[in-house]
Amino acid sequence: MVTPHFLRFFTAAAMAAALLAGCSTPQPPRSTELTLLSINDFHGNIQPAQPTPLMPRLPDPATGQIKPQAAGGVAHLATAMAQLRAKNPDAVIVAGGDLIGASPQISNLLRDEPTLAAMGQLGIAASALGNHELDAGLPELLRQTRGECAPGGCLWPGYKGPGFPFLGANVLDAATGKPLLPTHSIQQAGTLKVAIAGVATKDTPQVIMAKAVKGIRFADEVDTLNALVPQLKAEGAQVLVAVMHEGGVQGKNGSANDPSYACPTLTGRVLDIAKRLDPAYAIIIGGHTHQAYTCKINGRLVVQAGSYGGWITESRLKLDASGRVLEAQAVNHPVLQSVYAPNPALAALVAQAAALTEAARMKPVATLPRGAVRIPKEPNGDSPLGNLIADGQLAFARKQGPADIAFMNPGGIRADLVVTPGKPTTMSDVLAVLPFGNEIVALTLTGQQLWDILHRALPKGDAQPRLLQPSSTLRYRWRSVNGTPQLGEILVDGKPLERTRDYRIVVNSFVAEGGDDQTGFKHGRDRAVLGADIDTLVELLKSNPQAVEQVAPGRIVRE
Repeated sequence: MVTPHFLRFFTAAAMAAALLAGCSTPQPPRSTELTLLSINDFHGNIQPAQPTPLMPRLPDPATGQIKPQAAGGVAHLATAMAQLRAKNPDAVIVAGGDLIGASPQISNLLRDEPTLAAMGQLGIAASALGNHELDAGLPELLRQTRGECAPGGCLWPGYKGPGFPFLGANVLDAATGKPLLPTHSIQQAGTLKVAIAGVATKDTPQVIMAKAVKGIRFADEVDTLNALVPQLKAEGAQVLVAVMHEGGVQGKNGSANDPSYACPTLTGRVLDIAKRLDPAYAIIIGGHTHQAYTCKINGRLVVQAGSYGGWITESRLKLDASGRVLEAQAVNHPVLQSVYAPNPALAALVAQAAALTEAARMKPVATLPRGAVRIPKEPNGDSPLGNLIADGQLAFARKQGPADIAFMNPGGIRADLVVTPGKPTTMSDVLAVLPFGNEIVALTLTGQQLWDILHRALPKGDAQPRLLQPSSTLRYRWRSVNGTPQLGEILVDGKPLERTRDYRIVVNSFVAEGGDDQTGFKHGRDRAVLGADIDTLVELLKSNPQAVEQVAPGRIVRE
């Protein structure tokens, strides 16, 4: 029999338990979702078309036919981003670096200020530091991110900066070892506290002018990110996101979206990075290689969004209460201009930038019979545009003194030389090809040193070829024997290379300092700066418009 006294005790205890339950911290739901939207390698391409349009071959939305379609342009990108974010207002937008630098004139002539202003309007929360963000040096980037005017005033009216940080946890003061940039950014995404940790590629010193990174040390990306994990968790982050300016390269059969996420043809440093990175990071968002892919390495999403604003990666993570990833999906959305109408505000920004730079951009250079492409027909050979640039540099140098050979690094050629029949090629077209403002340097190497440089550049295994593009005075053959590359015949002005003889070599200042891992040129003697690289190409096209028809590949031959 239940006594009244026991009933009173039971009722009081139940009420107290209910009150305590009401006062306790609400338990998080069993699972939550996080959406991340990302871009990378925009390179100041705010314009919707020339000089560097992105034309991916994709199914036409109307007919389904596979064909090249115009994609990108910041006004179209803004619309696509807004539509994706409208589906999930808590989505976090991040970038994989190189939003500026190596930019077309419409942005470059204005110190990339219109691009940074536009990126701010996209709603980006943070970006990894790309190597090209440092083209003008770290002090200039910091000035830009603070929204300050350069000496002489801002070139972009009302410039206030991008409104988000560039993250570089591994970008260290060489003297003190302390980070020179923010290491991470904490963002609130609905009920989730998200840590975005960012790093630059540790190879930055090999792909940028040495003077731009003087006094800076670039630590290993994985070691840096792994060391950050305790701090990020101590700050209450429930989800850790790694953004980095480093990535992979897809093989011929790779696609922007792999339904299986297996990506069997993916190569590059991202593979080792993904395998070594702390499992606490839920996803790796990359850049640098201008590739579009959605892959999983050891079960973790590894994604990249192509380049020039032609793609947006949408990554969706389903997480348990502890932040562990239960499900992960990603898709690269092409920013087709036929699908996404231009955002009016961003279209106005582009029009204003075009008007401010029109006189310089539209200055005619020459009327050419044809254009020239930068990608070799044979992946282990030379290209018409690479040859043309090298020929221009050699001709320019020979007006000032003896010169035997000129070389152009393929990574420094940023666009094809596009020609519209009957219309003059403009400075904008030429500067799209050579946007870095490098100088041309003549230096002396022995034949043996030159042989070493050519041999070291030969592709090994499945590595991407990075063969220097030669002037018409150099021709050579090479072969692969059991996977080992070997040099064959090397001719200079039709005569065999003499290893004990001195040769006068012409390269741009980036290569002369060992850029693109061309360290052999650092041994060059009797250096002389001859002028600006852009002037060499302009002078060649003006003096000999037919030169574009005289640069057929065949200077480098794989036997």
